[in-house]
Amino acid sequence: MRKRHFVVRKKGAAIFRLWLLILVVLVLCGAVYGVITLARGASSQSLNMEALPFTADTNYTFTGTGFLYMYENRLYYDDLTDARQDASYQVSTGDVRLVASPTISVLYHDSAVQILGGGESLSFTDQVAEVACGVSHVAVLLLPSSGGASIHIYDTAGNQTDQMDFDAGELLDFGFADTSEDTFWTLEMTPMGTLPLSTLTTYNLATNHTTGVMSIQGQLVDQVVFTKDSVFLACTTNLIRYNRTGNTEAYRTLVYGWELGDVTTSGSSPLMLFKERGSSPTQGSIKLYTMPEGDVAAASASVMQLPEGTISAFLSGGKLYACTSTHLYSYSSTGRALGSYPLSRNADKALKLAEGYMLITSGNGLYVAPLP
Repeated sequence: MRKRHFVVRKKGAAIFRLWLLILVVLVLCGAVYGVITLARGASSQSLNMEALPFTADTNYTFTGTGFLYMYENRLYYDDLTDARQDASYQVSTGDVRLVASPTISVLYHDSAVQILGGGESLSFTDQVAEVACGVSHVAVLLLPSSGGASIHIYDTAGNQTDQMDFDAGELLDFGFADTSEDTFWTLEMTPMGTLPLSTLTTYNLATNHTTGVMSIQGQLVDQVVFTKDSVFLACTTNLIRYNRTGNTEAYRTLVYGWELGDVTTSGSSPLMLFKERGSSPTQGSIKLYTMPEGDVAAASASVMQLPEGTISAFLSGGKLYACTSTHLYSYSSTGRALGSYPLSRNADKALKLAEGYMLITSGNGLYVAPLP
């Protein structure tokens, strides 16, 4: 009897353990199924692509908050987030170029510049080559027939506040820092024997004072990037960080063989995308550089391959985005895959508009999509 009773207890315990094991397996399977379902749901969620009221062959520009575009002799403004800001203006001719910032909009052609809301247009005898808009000032690049270059600075009312003249071949680039103050900069190059000397000069247009001079010898400067605390110079050999206060060099990172493709400054540290020099920005390897804004060279780099069929790669919100004709893929600052999002229509071109938005060309149609 004792033996028979012992066997029954063992059999009951074995059945209980078997049912417990089955229950655990079912719970695990349910959890795995739930994760897969959630992942598939996230990956299958199409981007919200909003059609713009003009086509890809329209004369248009992005202001940072919306679009200016021409239709015949009328200028239209279409705001991305607030339709109450939409407006239209009659202009004398549609044969103009458009340039804008979030606070200033300008129309110009070879001999005149019109600041919207700035009164009469500005007329010039020298050729108007380029115009840039800041927070409260406009910079007009003029090319005299005698050679050289001249930059004229105007306030929003059309009053000239400054002028900078350059010898022929001296001025390489100019623009406004992407900051809240009206910081203007010029990049010049002069030969120093067999080595080039590049000089970046910054100006405070509110006070008409030079605020910084940074010189780089022995290498060319490809791009200039401003943040609240830093000025980054992407050169042919090094990526150099300067402090905004004092304009002193903090550190430099070797980037020889690579060139800057895009930047995002909305993450915890500036993130920069570099492509192999001379290659397409959507082919071959790319590097993601995280650039701390301290005085120590603690930059980190991650190398990765873009998805097959990538037509555009850019940075936003501290992430990397790669767009193919059918999907948008997102990655962390170290290249770790985060998600994929089907496009509601095939894309022929794609680019970053601003932090948080991309512009997609499909056929002759233009579409804006918020970045996930």
